[in-house]
Amino acid sequence: MIENNAQLIHRTLCGDETAFGTLVRKYQKSIHALVWRKIDDFHRAEEITQDVFLQAYKKLGTLREPDQFSKWLYVIACRFCINWHRQRKLEMQPLESTRIAEVEVISYARYVCKQQETAATEHLHDAVQNILRTLPEHERTVVRLYYLSEMRVPEIGKSLGVSVNTIKSRLHRVRRRLQKKSGVC
Repeated sequence: MIENNAQLIHRTLCGDETAFGTLVRKYQKSIHALVWRKIDDFHRAEEITQDVFLQAYKKLGTLREPDQFSKWLYVIACRFCINWHRQRKLEMQPLESTRIAEVEVISYARYVCKQQETAATEHLHDAVQNILRTLPEHERTVVRLYYLSEMRVPEIGKSLGVSVNTIKSRLHRVRRRLQKKSGVC
């Protein structure tokens, strides 16, 4: 039986910590993606994501509408990002008090890091696009909606006008085919 957010929140408030773990697993990727987009630092985004869920756990009793959990969680994440940016502004030292050589080293290191990130992202993007091109259109659409747009199976079924089982079947078929291609069991 799949429980909705309200049921999981109720169980959590009654002392069932596994219920909150289910909520974390359900929203962890999307919260991390949101934070990463806002602060542009993958590893720091992981830390902030943990802080977001810790804060949500502490304040869960204040949530008035359990059905609005995901929106509430996104607000908490956005506030953490705003606070992170404020802290960074306070931590930065004036450029005038920094030696030129130090500025050049830092600038070059950032440039190299950005170039490597860009190259890795482009490589990953190309690999994903090549894989997607091998799929039939109806499967490619489902994969894009599920993995790239982070839509849930019922939403995809509704938007495409097909049953949930059809969407699950297409996803399963694609995963199985990709596992065979990659040789992963």
